[in-house]
Amino acid sequence: MSNLEIERLKAVNKYLMFDVDKEIDDITKLASFLTRKPIALISLMDKDEQIILASEGVKLTRMPRATSFCTHAIAQNEIMVVEDATKDDRFKDLPVVTGDFKVRFYASTNLVSDDGYNIGTLCVYDLKPGIITEEEIEHLKILGKQVSHVLELNKELNLSVKNNEALVKIAWTHAHEIRGPLSSILGLVDLIKINNCDLDLEYLNYLETAANQLDEVLNRIITLASKK
Repeated sequence: MSNLEIERLKAVNKYLMFDVDKEIDDITKLASFLTRKPIALISLMDKDEQIILASEGVKLTRMPRATSFCTHAIAQNEIMVVEDATKDDRFKDLPVVTGDFKVRFYASTNLVSDDGYNIGTLCVYDLKPGIITEEEIEHLKILGKQVSHVLELNKELNLSVKNNEALVKIAWTHAHEIRGPLSSILGLVDLIKINNCDLDLEYLNYLETAANQLDEVLNRIITLASKK
């Protein structure tokens, strides 16, 4: 496996962590409508599988990457169009062409990660040979960019939530760690007062006031963390 493919798979995994089917489902319907093709898929290309995030015209969740049109598509940066798969040496013997599915037409645009890797495709299929116009290609490109934006926004949102949860946990832990020594300080102040030790009471009061203020801050942190 090349270094480029290793880095590309790392990019794919960043987006596989989160569920986005609700956000992109309508885009497959729009891609099918605008290109006048009955089948549309939004997929991420993992190591061995084409993982389908949303679909129109078929109900699929996974396909083998080795026999996928899309594995060829992500190897290039341009729109990929196959007008008749039975006449293309790359695809004419694939099970989706020779078997029950009988795919003939294919067109796709790549989904691109924030760091520039081709992580998957927005593609359309037909069961008969066909063409795609320049206008339809432009529509497909625009929709593909929108899918990439949705994937990125969803990833960043989920990471922000996870980071916030981590910060809350850290705040809670640190607050409780500080609470122990603080309680000891306040207890010591009480003992000094009770035993009338020979200390400047003004400084002692300062110490007690500061400790009580810190205790109030810790209470607020713990209260806020509990509400998250």
